[in-house]
Amino acid sequence: MTRWCKLAIITDEVSQDLDTVIRFAQEFQLDGIEVRSLFGRAFKDLTKDDLTEIAKGASDAGFAIAGAASPVFKCDLDSPTQIADHVDLFKRSVEAAQLLGTDIVRVFAFLRRTHPATSDDLKRAASHFGKLLDIVEGTGIRVGLENEASCVVATGAETKEFLSHLPPHPQLTVVWDPCNVLYVPGTNDPVKDDFPMIADRVGHVHFKDARRPDSGEPAPTCLELGTGAIDFPTQLSMLKARGYSSWVALETHWRTVPLDAETQHLPAGYGFSANAEPASRICMSHLQRWIAEA
Repeated sequence: MTRWCKLAIITDEVSQDLDTVIRFAQEFQLDGIEVRSLFGRAFKDLTKDDLTEIAKGASDAGFAIAGAASPVFKCDLDSPTQIADHVDLFKRSVEAAQLLGTDIVRVFAFLRRTHPATSDDLKRAASHFGKLLDIVEGTGIRVGLENEASCVVATGAETKEFLSHLPPHPQLTVVWDPCNVLYVPGTNDPVKDDFPMIADRVGHVHFKDARRPDSGEPAPTCLELGTGAIDFPTQLSMLKARGYSSWVALETHWRTVPLDAETQHLPAGYGFSANAEPASRICMSHLQRWIAEA
């Protein structure tokens, strides 16, 4: 199917079974799958044999690997030991991405300490990204920084300020998730207010949905796509208008049988994937229609 963007599903938003994920991708005529957890193992714990099996299974079915969803730098900004461990994890994640045949490794920007994030935390977080860029030099792999509510970089404004501390680099891009903005307090609209601040740096997109209470407190849980506060048709139209042609990956997070909060926000393994496929079927149908209409 010809689209103006490439459409993917994150693996554990369907199943921990690779064949089931591939069947889902075939039915919805997707372009690829994004690898997070599979076989009951988090991305960081996937073995070389696992990665080889995933790459072969996807390739044999005609699918690309949209990305490698690592947890790199979801750690304490004040812990040199944790940071060193995560740099080593990034090296392994780059090797995994090469085995999978993808060109992007998703990372974060350290655990959040205040809201909003302080300028000092944003500057310090950015200071560690040179290590990652040194590792990917000459590989063709991009470092994909995702805005994430539990981390220092959560909003459009924080992403923009973070990036201001680093020179533009062809191997550094933003993984934009508008819903993650809703998981911190505020009244800002992620699509209309936050996205324009960093639109020219976005190279990969995740979609899920939620809604803040009227008080502006953080959104309590994910919802079916289209029933929350994210204006997906407008977001897709804005992406298309900018000439965006890269990946849009469904990260459902909502379940027809609700997940507990801890499981929802720590995606990995069989518990997270329980009852995932029915919800992702509903949400993928919505997303395909909006992409076609954009």
